[in-house]
Amino acid sequence: MASYRPRKNKFGQIISYEIRVSRGYDPVTRKALKPYTMTWKVPDGWSKNRIERELNKVVAEFEAACKRAEILTREERKAQAIDRVEQAKREQAEQERKPTFTRYIEMYIKEKAAFAPGTLENYRTALQRAAAVFGDMKMADITNLTVKQYINDLQTSGKNQLNGKPLAHKTILKHYIVLHALFENAVENQVIAVSPMQNMKRPKPRKDETPKEPVVYTESEVQYIYRCLDNEPLKWKAFIMFAIDSGCRRGEIIGLKWSEIDFKTGKVNICRNAQYTAGKGTYISTTKNRKNRVIYLNRPVLTVLAEWKQQQALLHFGQGIPLNGFCFTQDNGEMMNPQAPTSYLSRFGKKYNLPGIHPHALRHTMATLSIANGADIVSVSEKLGHAEPSITLNVYSHANEEAQRRANEALAQAIYKNQKQA
Repeated sequence: MASYRPRKNKFGQIISYEIRVSRGYDPVTRKALKPYTMTWKVPDGWSKNRIERELNKVVAEFEAACKRAEILTREERKAQAIDRVEQAKREQAEQERKPTFTRYIEMYIKEKAAFAPGTLENYRTALQRAAAVFGDMKMADITNLTVKQYINDLQTSGKNQLNGKPLAHKTILKHYIVLHALFENAVENQVIAVSPMQNMKRPKPRKDETPKEPVVYTESEVQYIYRCLDNEPLKWKAFIMFAIDSGCRRGEIIGLKWSEIDFKTGKVNICRNAQYTAGKGTYISTTKNRKNRVIYLNRPVLTVLAEWKQQQALLHFGQGIPLNGFCFTQDNGEMMNPQAPTSYLSRFGKKYNLPGIHPHALRHTMATLSIANGADIVSVSEKLGHAEPSITLNVYSHANEEAQRRANEALAQAIYKNQKQA
């Protein structure tokens, strides 16, 4: 049964009516249940008769709606609001448990914050590219076929090409490796049961793309490089001779301090690595495998380094620049950008007809010549700073074959030199 009562303002004017519809009594306690209620505001300027007609109409419609169970009590509305909040929480939890690809990238990058900044930036770049394809897909809905199609698109002239050209095979491998790591991490975190890349083979080079052989210089070519360096600034002569003799990465050389070099014994402690990102600029981090290592330099390199150390001190002193201890710096004394040696070697190569020369070519040269001339794989691996000797063996198998051939000849000379040939 419906009823209503007026509500007045402080001047005694009726401004609204509270409409109530009885809900009867509680069958157990026999107490009256709180009625359904609503408020109808009286429009300004209406006559008494018009208000009465409209009020009766509103009361009848409200009562009918209550009988059809379309109206909620305050308690029911409050409970419904609580249910909506709880449902939102459940949906949020479900979103965390089954995130989209884009959402999981955020979670993954946050989890891998301990990565070196350069590595983290490379991961972000690769994953942002993949997010353009998989972004709104649930991680659990990404299949082997969808990932394979994405990798195939990177290799062809499809929508994932860069500047109108397919990506280089080396770049495609990086994308493959980063995606593989992401999905494996999702399996580990129980976001997906199986990685969609579990049985996917590494992409092969396109038929029109021949993998570049690493640039390696012979003994005579190294001597030619040294002669050319006699006409170059002493800083770069010292840098390149150090790179060839040590096989160090360019960032490790830039991060080297004079205090790490023992000029008497030739012992050098490699314990830093200079890196660059757009966000941080040039900064110092650990070596690639996060382990310090000791190497030894030959006397000719130590001599040039000593000359450069003296010249560097005089140059900086003349400009009033305090020494920061680094062996190789910019002319203003600031830390050198890791790209600087690459740029210099590019100009050096054009000037002296040495196409393809770059810091890694000098590293390859040290390793190849050392192994080919009898150095054991383990020692070369330690000098290079490889995590395992197997990495060195895989990269320099051609040099190892030459070393084995020479070793075989040495053995033959030792055992069979006094025997007559049949």
